[in-house]
This record gives sequence, structure tokens and C-alpha cells, in this order.
Amino acid sequence: MNLRQRSWLLAASAFFVLTGLNSCKDYSPDLPFPDVYTPTLFVGSNNHILYATDPTDGKQKWQFATDGEIHATPVLHAQALWVGTTTGTLYKLNQKNGAEIKKRTFDGPIAGTPYAFAGNMLLVPAGNVLHAIDVNTLDDIWSYDMGGIISSPTRHKVAGLNDNAIFIAGMNNKVVALDPNGTSLWEYTPTDAGAFYSSPCVVNDSFLYVGNDNGRLYALKTLNGSEKWAYKTDGQIQSSPIQIGGNVLVGSNDRNLYSVDSASGQLRWKVQTGDRIVSSPAVFNQYVYFGSYDRYFYCVDIIDGKVKWKMVTGGLVKSSPVIYKGDVYFGSFDKILFRLDAMDGSQKFSVNINGQMETSPIIDTVGGAVVPSISGNYRY
Repeated sequence: MNLRQRSWLLAASAFFVLTGLNSCKDYSPDLPFPDVYTPTLFVGSNNHILYATDPTDGKQKWQFATDGEIHATPVLHAQALWVGTTTGTLYKLNQKNGAEIKKRTFDGPIAGTPYAFAGNMLLVPAGNVLHAIDVNTLDDIWSYDMGGIISSPTRHKVAGLNDNAIFIAGMNNKVVALDPNGTSLWEYTPTDAGAFYSSPCVVNDSFLYVGNDNGRLYALKTLNGSEKWAYKTDGQIQSSPIQIGGNVLVGSNDRNLYSVDSASGQLRWKVQTGDRIVSSPAVFNQYVYFGSYDRYFYCVDIIDGKVKWKMVTGGLVKSSPVIYKGDVYFGSFDKILFRLDAMDGSQKFSVNINGQMETSPIIDTVGGAVVPSISGNYRY
């Protein structure tokens, strides 16, 4: 092929390629990339608003107005965000944008945090009744009437049983264990009059721990509800306990946070604050974090209870903290949502959400969830 023929072929090829490109009508238009869903912190308020914020800088992503105060921690389950109110309404929301998917109103206030149970079930404490609802229809699968306002339920494997049990405590001074179908396995009533505002803590398959308005912290056998020990404080216990290693940690209205030996029920240490402690503690590394009605937020050593640092807020701290990537998050009655460095207490951000917070934050990490110690949430 001579040079003239080669030049003609190249020119012809270019013509047909360009003509073919220009004649193609079914090309894909350039569309904007979809928004990337990033970790999100959710917190409710007494001003009836649920807030979704960025946990890195506290900037609001969206908010959702409910019909009542939000005292229960939101729950992530079945690819949705669930939030209950004191008027008894449970909302199922799109966790990415806050759009309402469905709602149901119960006959009593939702004061305790719902529990994510199995793939299609959610346990909702509403007034005196624990409802096991279908996450799609929100209809009851079963229900159990406790006879008193119910705190947050929990679930755990029980030594000697073939299945998990559900544990609830109520203001009628009872602790009850249920099987997964809502049938009572046992109930416990202490000899001293009182009420259970505290939620049960079950870490191993043998014992649960729960505080009472009569000032006692109880250890019960999960198999039959028999009492192992009871430790007496000098004030009502409305804080929910947690167990870490051999420590059972709980706050009291006598102004002290207690560490009680989980096996013997003997005091290991206590640390005094300036007012009652309703906030349930959280643990990170070897430190315990909690708030007090004295307006301070505390970090103490789990070994001896010595205060590592404390920070004053502008209002009482009833909210229980969550810890995420080395930072601690909590709300205050001064309407401020705080993010602090867990090790030294330095402030990362403080955001005014214009509402007092009794509920605790929860963080959607995209791959799972970070929840407060009293919550019934787990990775979904």
C-alpha cells in the first residue's frame, strides 16, 4: 500500500468513527453522584424533636418532629431508625433522611428503650405492657402485661435453658423473665417495698443485676430469679447498672457511684458527687464515665474510683454517655450535646439543640451501631 492509499484509509476511518459517535443517541447522561451516607449520631429531646447530627463536627443533618417528649434512646433495627415518645407513639423512620415510614400509638408511654429482637421483631415497653411487634406491620406478635410501667428490656442466653430469655423490670416492684414467645418463666419481688426504674443488666448466662427505688442493688439468678445478694445504698437507684469484669457499677440518689463485687456483693469503692446520679455509666479502657445532677460529667478510674477528670456543664446530666473512636458523647439539661476527648476531657464540640436531653445518643457507624450501656440495641 502506497502512502497516498494509507492516508486515504486513515481519513476515511476517522470520518466513520466521528460520524458513528455523533449519530449515537442512547448515551448515558452525566448525573450527580448519590450522597454518601456517613456515620450519624441520633439524639432525642424533651422538645419533641429527634436530631440527626454528624459525630465529627456536630452539624445537623436533619430533624424530625414527634408528638411528645423523647425519653427512650432511639434504636437501629431492620434497616430503620425507631423512636418512641412519652405519648406512646413509636415512629419507624428512614435513618438516612428522617422520612417517616410508619408509626403506631400504644396505650401507654414509651419510657424504656425498645429492644431489637431477631430479624422481624422489636420489643417495645409501652406503659405496663411489653409488646413484641412485627417490624413491617407494627402489629403485635405477642404482648405481656407487667402490671407496672416497664423500663428497658434486655435479652440473654440462660444457663440451663435451650433458648434466650427476655428480662424486664417494672414500677410494680417486679422483675420478670419471659421466653421468646412471651410466656413467663419466673418473677421476682423483693421483700422490701420499692419500684424498679432501673433496667436489668445481663452480661453472662447466670446472673442479672438491677437497682431498686428502695436503694438496693440486686443480683438474681437468671435461671429461676432467686436472689444471690443485695447491696444497700443510702438513696434510690434509678441508674441502670453495668457489669465490667468483676465490677457492677451503678449510681444512686445518695450522690455516689458504686463499684460492687459481682460475686460477693461487697463494696469495692464508691465516689461521691455533688448530687444524685441517674445517668448510667459507660466504660472505656479502664475508665468509667457518667453524669450527675450536680451539672458535672465525670471520668473515674475503674480500679479505685479516683477522679481522672470532670467537666462542668450548664445543667444537670441525666443522659447516659456513648463512646465512639476515643470520644465520649452525652447530652445535658442545658440543651447542649457534648463531644469530649475520653482521655483528658478536652472539648471537641458543644452544640445547642434547643432542647433538654434525658435520652442518650446512639451512633450509626454505617457498618453497625454504638449504643449506651442501658440500651437494647446491638449491631444490625
